Amino acid sequence: MKFVYATAPLQEADFVLIGVPDESQNTSPRTSSKRGPETIRKIAYERCVFKRKGRFTSEAVPPKILQKIHDYGDVEKKKLGKVIEVLKGKIPLILGGDHGVTLEAIKQFPDATIIYFDAHPGILPTLQGYYGSVLTEQEISLGTCIQLGVRESEIEEKKITKTCLLSISAEEFFRHDSSWVWEQIKKKVQGQVYISLDLNVFDPAYAPGVSAPVPGGLHMQQVLPLLNRMVGELDVVGMDIVELSPAFDQDYRTAHLATKLLLEMIMHFKKK
Repeated sequence: MKFVYATAPLQEADFVLIGVPDESQNTSPRTSSKRGPETIRKIAYERCVFKRKGRFTSEAVPPKILQKIHDYGDVEKKKLGKVIEVLKGKIPLILGGDHGVTLEAIKQFPDATIIYFDAHPGILPTLQGYYGSVLTEQEISLGTCIQLGVRESEIEEKKITKTCLLSISAEEFFRHDSSWVWEQIKKKVQGQVYISLDLNVFDPAYAPGVSAPVPGGLHMQQVLPLLNRMVGELDVVGMDIVELSPAFDQDYRTAHLATKLLLEMIMHFKKK
């Protein structure tokens, strides 16, 4: 099944949706994130296609998307970099898979600020047996990264965070208003931006279907306006949504959340 709004040929597309059904770097006992891409496509169809007067339409909720989208289909993780490389300025919208998918994507944007929504910092190498070390594995400059919604850090990660990168914890999201969070991000960002959204940044009450749920997470009302400002005001060159685990989702709550976020970001994206 193709993404319901992906009606443009590749040559004309502004955005290219790419599924990467890979969970080879998931060490959590909660599996099934490889089914994330197909589940988001399925839920997008169910949410956005309505039958009226005997005809099917996808123009009701949300409002008709004017941006041109192409669904590239699913690719192997090892081929993701090559696919992004040939897009020539089009915006890749990547659906994981586990957070290891992000590793392959950000290789193509070495100068971008990485804005990273996650319950875990992910800044310890995997040789220490820690789940989710996305940033360290890529060997990028941590000083160019921004972490949002973190609430489960190891002692070493706390030390690194204090000296290297901007990290706004989930607790700080609740302590301050959204304007404060946005100002901290704006002070840090320089040039291009890549956004990675691990769905476990949300509280499990809203997103139960993730591989590593952590209580005390963010709400939709905290994340969505922030994402819309990012794609509307910053020079975003790529995005991913990862760690949807359909086997642990309840009534597709997490999948509906992920689909809503994806559609909203597309609609609010700043024209280059």
